[in-house]
Amino acid sequence: MELKLFTFLPERPADFLNFAKTGLGLPFEEAFKLYFITFKLKALTDLVLFKFLERNICYLKFDEIGKKEYLLTLSIHTLRELLKEHLDLKFTKNLYNFLKDKIPSEFFKGCAPKREVITSQDIFFQFLSSKEKASLPSYLKVKHIILTFHIKGGCEELLLILPEISLYALRRIKEGLYEIYVPLSISEFMYFSQRLLEKKILNKVEIDPLINQLKSLFPDCFIEI
Repeated sequence: MELKLFTFLPERPADFLNFAKTGLGLPFEEAFKLYFITFKLKALTDLVLFKFLERNICYLKFDEIGKKEYLLTLSIHTLRELLKEHLDLKFTKNLYNFLKDKIPSEFFKGCAPKREVITSQDIFFQFLSSKEKASLPSYLKVKHIILTFHIKGGCEELLLILPEISLYALRRIKEGLYEIYVPLSISEFMYFSQRLLEKKILNKVEIDPLINQLKSLFPDCFIEI
């Protein structure tokens, strides 16, 4: 089995869609699991956020970073689930209204509201670029910078890994050989790599180069490790 950091996903959403289709051979439904967006948001009232967070929505990162200011990271897969299952929320309506003209319409195919949504004026969103995310404090960076890891192996090998991950895109290469793309934060990867060692799926000789690669990319995130 082979595990490596995948560093070729384009940042621009339109470029990502093209690369996912032509470069990776992934259908959009699978590719949506790999594209994450991060926002700073400001909420003038707490109730909007409480209603959103009490739904216990999967695959997102949320942190308070100031007075009524927050950081949110989620995948397009999660965004689509919000639109399908939680459009009654004021938070979801405002997020959709913010994004609908800023990212490709393909991201909303099959889940866009059929009618115009009514939004409020008590929550505001701001995109964070990769450069802005790189300047976050390390305790936020380890959660909100999402990296993609590529795993290639046989069916039996991958079945050992799947219980350790929750979100991934799968592609069959040929009979008996598959690859999966797994989006993980830095902190999630550290836990995941430890589980691979404990289950003897991989050994330190295979894991350590990846950890060293992350240390070279994000040295401030490993000062206390």
